[in-house]
Amino acid sequence: MAKKSNKETTSERVLRVATELFAEKGYDATGVQELSESTGLGRGALYYHIKNKQQLLLSIALRLLENANREARRILASGGSAEDRLHRMAEHLLTDLSTNRSAWITSMRDWQALDEPHRSHVRHLRDEYEQYWQALFDEGAEAGLFRPVHAMQRRAIVGMFTSSYRWIEPAGSLSPKEISELYVSLFLDGLRVRKGD
Repeated sequence: MAKKSNKETTSERVLRVATELFAEKGYDATGVQELSESTGLGRGALYYHIKNKQQLLLSIALRLLENANREARRILASGGSAEDRLHRMAEHLLTDLSTNRSAWITSMRDWQALDEPHRSHVRHLRDEYEQYWQALFDEGAEAGLFRPVHAMQRRAIVGMFTSSYRWIEPAGSLSPKEISELYVSLFLDGLRVRKGD
């Protein structure tokens, strides 16, 4: 989640604190009483701002995924080669994973604690995001830049990026941009040594 701001509303504070607690302790291990104490709100005041814990978890996941899909659509429409736009998609995702790590930890680890149909909605948004990557892979293949990318390959590639939430750090030895370049070169060029290397 975004860092604390001087203009943060109470609802935003509740979501930020919940995100940090869920990331640190886990969704199931975080109780409403702890949320109440950590936000400085009584239970009645807390329930004025939230429906329940499920709504907080859903809000965390939707905020991330809707933002990722919105940015992916923007990149897709922005022009340039498919390869250029893949680099931008990769950089945006890893930057977001680094900047909003607590939210990604919570969303990726705990989303299955959601009830249906909320789980299905999150799954749908994830599938939508993967399809934007697939659109770039398909565009590159049609232009003769890439070999065709199978759905299972796409899933592995996107998963390579999203699993970075487990270890990525904003102040790490490599920036999100540098990591994204390493990842993109890995799946575009592969590991096999070619003649002339």
